[in-house]
Amino acid sequence: MDKCKQPCINQKTNLEKFSPEILSEIEKLFAKKFTYTKPVNDEWRLPDPSNAFSCDHVEFHSLLALKDSMNEVKNQLNDKNLQDWHRHTSFTNKAGKIISHVKKSVNAELCTQAWCKFHEVLCSFSLLPEEALLDGELNSVHLCEAPGAFIASLNHFLKSHHVPCHWNWVANTLNPYHESNDTLLMIMDDRVRNIESNINAKLV
Repeated sequence: MDKCKQPCINQKTNLEKFSPEILSEIEKLFAKKFTYTKPVNDEWRLPDPSNAFSCDHVEFHSLLALKDSMNEVKNQLNDKNLQDWHRHTSFTNKAGKIISHVKKSVNAELCTQAWCKFHEVLCSFSLLPEEALLDGELNSVHLCEAPGAFIASLNHFLKSHHVPCHWNWVANTLNPYHESNDTLLMIMDDRVRNIESNINAKLV
């Protein structure tokens, strides 16, 4: 975030202009929360590393049938006009205007769908460890991070909610320029490198 662009965390939307049906649908969309409780029988314990990849390959026929069914549907789109298809998906995407609205209203840096997803999670659940915040230091590890939207979202959350901590982060992702990676299959977007120096400068 630029110094001249401070986040606006108390932005209110006038809900009176929406019908009760729309408000009910929005409420249902944001109420999709699931809680998982660790089984008492230790069923979720990871196997011993020495046993990893020691079993024969097993195929799950129900999943393979589902994969074939999905590919069959996808193949029906091959002859469709790409612009018409994008217009259709944009029209049917209920959250299509959220990203631009969030970016404009709170000056979100690197605002993407991933940024919004991560911010919703941070605002819905108490994920930041209390002991780390009491010590005044927060450490985070971000996997599959490029182009860096989760880091930018966490940065925005910490600053806009005035969380008093020194934040240290590391990130990992595939290098799109590595010779072993097919360039046609890589996302050529490495903005995480560009925001690293900006974020560190703001948080130190």
